[in-house]
Amino acid sequence: MQRKLDPWRLFFPSALLLAPVNVLVWLVLRFGLMDWPVAVSAAWHGREMLFGYSFAVIAGYLLQAMAIPLVLSLWLLWLAGRLLWLVPPATLDPRLELLIGGAFPAVLAVLGTGRFLAVKRARNIAFPLIMVALGLAAVGSYATELGLLPSPERSVVALSVYVVALLIMVMGGRAVSTATVGSLRLRGDYVRIPPRPGLEAAIALGMLAFTVLDGSGQSQGAGLVSLAVAMILLLRMREWHFSGVLHDPEVWPLHLGVFWLALGLALIGLERLGTISLPDAGALHALAAGGIGTVTLVMVLRVTRQRASDLPASTGWLQVLQLSMALAVLLRVGGGWAMPGHRDFVLWLSAAAWAMAFGLGAVQLLPAALRPARGTNA
Repeated sequence: MQRKLDPWRLFFPSALLLAPVNVLVWLVLRFGLMDWPVAVSAAWHGREMLFGYSFAVIAGYLLQAMAIPLVLSLWLLWLAGRLLWLVPPATLDPRLELLIGGAFPAVLAVLGTGRFLAVKRARNIAFPLIMVALGLAAVGSYATELGLLPSPERSVVALSVYVVALLIMVMGGRAVSTATVGSLRLRGDYVRIPPRPGLEAAIALGMLAFTVLDGSGQSQGAGLVSLAVAMILLLRMREWHFSGVLHDPEVWPLHLGVFWLALGLALIGLERLGTISLPDAGALHALAAGGIGTVTLVMVLRVTRQRASDLPASTGWLQVLQLSMALAVLLRVGGGWAMPGHRDFVLWLSAAAWAMAFGLGAVQLLPAALRPARGTNA
């Protein structure tokens, strides 16, 4: 019998390593603290956090155990995309660069689409479409940066953030409900959080409309739709019993992550309407670092514990981890606005808190990932 390996055992540790390394390398190069022959841009930083970090989390979450050579091949595709930035410009043919950079997102989109289609549930109908959109967004981002496709009015990376955020809104929203009910039940509080397919559909359609409007430069329409989606998310959160799970560091951060998604959309909407302007892409980072980052970090740790049959880490450990993450996001989103004379210092402080959160997460995750699976051939 061919031995199998759970993809999360490779992709989750890789994601937790990439997240802090990418941020720290970006700051080091941005402030010229190290000579490097290859120039990097904010677009590179954002693209790696999306198609490197987020897609590694998605792969670990969605993909089931597969033959070891297949998992390793998929991981090597992911790694090749991460190492592509080390190649000096104009060294490779643009089409080869596109193949290297876009291979993993495209393959993951195909595998993820197949995974959702196999479930055959009506309420999951949006997920295959989102996976296809994620694959197209990733390949389109590389193609645009290489000059193989025309650039839209808005940054391709920003538009890709919206698509990843949509997946997190729908999947994360369901995870919040399930985790909240389970946490409250352990304390003897039996509650029911009903599914809201109508609100999910409104969020999906709203994010689609927002992405199209923002990508085509229609700022007024994009701003109004963004604010509307933020309001729908906040309405959904009213049913989630947030005050009842403050004791549980595996659950309250999920609520906080969805709040960051809503706040990010609200801030972006206000920016599009010309009402505010946060420095250093603060509004986009509320959506990306706050929403996507917080929810994915929590899910990585929860899923690892569940699949490895581990007991949760100590409450104190998890609280420090989650508070570090919250501080990192708060500083990244609003620090430059609140302390305009110390923006550089705030960026470094945010990066330090970010690295601490993911470092603590890695310390909890790695032993479970490296330990052989119980009762399997992995």
